[in-house]
Amino acid sequence: MQQPTTLGYVFSTRDAHTIAAPLLVAAALSLAGVVAGASDATFRWPGPTLLLLVITSLLLVASIQLQYLARQFLYSRADIDDWYPPGLSGQKKRYQLLCKWQGDDYATWKKFNDISVMCFNVGTVFLGSGIFAALLPADGNKQPGWRLVAACLVLAASVADVVWTLWLYRWNTVTSLERGDELANLEEEEETS
Repeated sequence: MQQPTTLGYVFSTRDAHTIAAPLLVAAALSLAGVVAGASDATFRWPGPTLLLLVITSLLLVASIQLQYLARQFLYSRADIDDWYPPGLSGQKKRYQLLCKWQGDDYATWKKFNDISVMCFNVGTVFLGSGIFAALLPADGNKQPGWRLVAACLVLAASVADVVWTLWLYRWNTVTSLERGDELANLEEEEETS
């Protein structure tokens, strides 16, 4: 049987892709609409800003779609037990086959989920970049200082997002390996005793 080593990971990715991603897509497309409808003098770089916001939207929509695809392959042994109780006569081979498939399907879920998470994380960085570009004051702006401070805050938050995401990737990898080793050692101890 396969399962995530941090059992809450499934719920966190589901929430990020079914709640946060659609809201972020709406924010990116709303800002893109503002940029597209404004005069060229309003934004410093309207073309690149639009491109960043459209890429953001595409990455976040991809993360939603990939999560939807991945979720079809995630189920537990308890789900199999609900549909095909192991003690039901004539179901033993079917049950064993479904348990084998659960491991294969988990690997498929992990592959698509990891790509989905990557699209989401890169999308949030692009969103920060697009907001940064939209906030940069254009030439002749009446309050360039305020816009520049706001742009720098968004840039700092985007850099922090990159650092945080890279740290999480590292932490999740190390934690998964450590917990996987512990579980394997525990299984060996149980088999020998």
